[in-house]
Amino acid sequence: MPENIYVLVVDDDEKIRQLLMDTLSALGYNTIGAPNGNEALSILKKRKIDLVIADIRMPTMNGIDLLKAIKNSQPTLPVLIITGYDYNYAMDQAMEAGADGFLAKPFRIGKIEELMMNVLGKRSEIDEKKMEIPKKVLVAEDNEKLRRILVETLNSLDYLSQGVASGDKALEKIKTENFDLLITDVKMPRMDGISLLKELRKMGKKIPVVMITAYPQVYPAQKAMQEGADGYLSKPFRVEKIDELMRILLEGKDETTGIKMKNPEQNRVVADK
Repeated sequence: MPENIYVLVVDDDEKIRQLLMDTLSALGYNTIGAPNGNEALSILKKRKIDLVIADIRMPTMNGIDLLKAIKNSQPTLPVLIITGYDYNYAMDQAMEAGADGFLAKPFRIGKIEELMMNVLGKRSEIDEKKMEIPKKVLVAEDNEKLRRILVETLNSLDYLSQGVASGDKALEKIKTENFDLLITDVKMPRMDGISLLKELRKMGKKIPVVMITAYPQVYPAQKAMQEGADGYLSKPFRVEKIDELMRILLEGKDETTGIKMKNPEQNRVVADK
């Protein structure tokens, strides 16, 4: 598919721009670079471009203004926005302005190629269906090392995750931001995971909650489910297990059976080490 596809890469950082151009060229795309939005618009007036990849932060004309200008003159031209800053705010800005996809730096080249192929393959559906936005996950864990590992692992699995050290901090976050899933430790200072879960259910929050614990004998899976948890993991757990459980909860079905695992014992099986 890359044959005869022309990609315009717009980034004021010459090293990043050139690296992305070289990488895409190696994949078979024809690439053209521009250091700013004004030069990009000039190029678009002179030649046919199939896809634009633009950084959000640039001098004179930022990526959002460039995106708006492109959509105003060429509404069917796909535009991907990339950023290394303030992911949540930048993503909201980009999607509201009509971006066809969004990626945060640093990103795996396979991810941007997948995004490009999707956009280029569905050009007729651009106005009907935007690219899938990463699921937002909140991790409440008082162990700093484990919290950091969990957040980094989830980000590597293409989730957008944040970490907090206690239940009360998690509650504050959920009151002001929308999350697709919460992973919370049972035992934490000030407000533990059980109290957090109960408070969320009392507030009517329907966010899926996965409880994790190093003390399954004290707080078993059956108890977690009775109190309203949607998933359960006992420490230590393998990465593929939490990924499997999250896919079930977020996508609504088990990829192998096609059935959502709501039974507590089934969720406990997912939590097996």
